[in-house]
Amino acid sequence: MRPEISALVRHLTYPELLDAESTKGRPDIRGLTSNVVFIHHNHREDDLPQASHLMSPPDETSSKSSKSNKHEVEMVLKVLRYLGQQGYQTNQVVILTPYLGQLRALQDALKKDNDPILNDLDHGDLVRAGLVTAAEAQEAKKPIRLATIGSSPAITTCVVC
Repeated sequence: MRPEISALVRHLTYPELLDAESTKGRPDIRGLTSNVVFIHHNHREDDLPQASHLMSPPDETSSKSSKSNKHEVEMVLKVLRYLGQQGYQTNQVVILTPYLGQLRALQDALKKDNDPILNDLDHGDLVRAGLVTAAEAQEAKKPIRLATIGSSPAITTCVVC
């Protein structure tokens, strides 16, 4: 991951985390004023659908006790569309989140959102031009990588929520 992001992860959770040489000196992210952007909002976390977390101490190992925020999921989808408009493809983006509940919410949202801008703009253009069928374009789409912090591969661009 970019050193600007790994510095946050290193400070919060993984003090021994080392940056690979290949992550250094990358160009700035197109279309953003900074390689790390924080967005402040006042939308509270979602109510958990199950109350089983009340029976035991909360931890982040179970999606039943984990946090999620629908507003943040919607913001991530908008950022993904924007990055697609800047020319980034799905294999260049990773979404990192520290919460399993948020990971699940992002998975569900990405499954529902069939907007081709999330999955390589070229596929949508090819379908509109009649050069491939929607089914062929769907098969060719590469999924967005989702990861909890600490388990992601090398990252070109990431959206953290």
